[in-house]
Amino acid sequence: MTDTTPDAAVRPDTTVHLNTPGLPDAPALPDAPGLPDTSGLPGAPGRGWRIPPGGGALARARELARDTLREWDYPGEEYAHAVLLVSELVTNAHRHAGGPADLELRPVPGGVLLRVGDSSPRLPVRRDPGADGGFGMHLLTRLSEAWGVEAFPGGKSVWARLAPRPDP
Repeated sequence: MTDTTPDAAVRPDTTVHLNTPGLPDAPALPDAPGLPDTSGLPGAPGRGWRIPPGGGALARARELARDTLREWDYPGEEYAHAVLLVSELVTNAHRHAGGPADLELRPVPGGVLLRVGDSSPRLPVRRDPGADGGFGMHLLTRLSEAWGVEAFPGGKSVWARLAPRPDP
């Protein structure tokens, strides 16, 4: 059964608008090598949220991603894989780092950039999928155009560049 109850600790007012004219820049996740430069793009700014672990946190992360993509006029049927990866990466951050996950979405030419940061310096390891997990790296490889992991002082971020994928 999927938990759809929003976590009271994750509210829309926790949104961090990145590079939004008229608003102070919030600290964003460090830039990772190979990521497209989005600073000069017109249109929608990036969005970021701190997602604390707890009941309803994953449902809220998926809801924030869906609502943001819809607001940017990115059709849900073409970006369902983005919501799936948000859920997987936030789950991994909570499970393996034991604390909040910093979720960031940013429009880029031809798609969207997704990043999830956490406070663990331990890099993800590909393993065989099974009952206890192991699907994350496989999903990233299959569903993204490109992805990577960037370590920074105090943690790491996992990023993925996603293009539209119409449902079959």
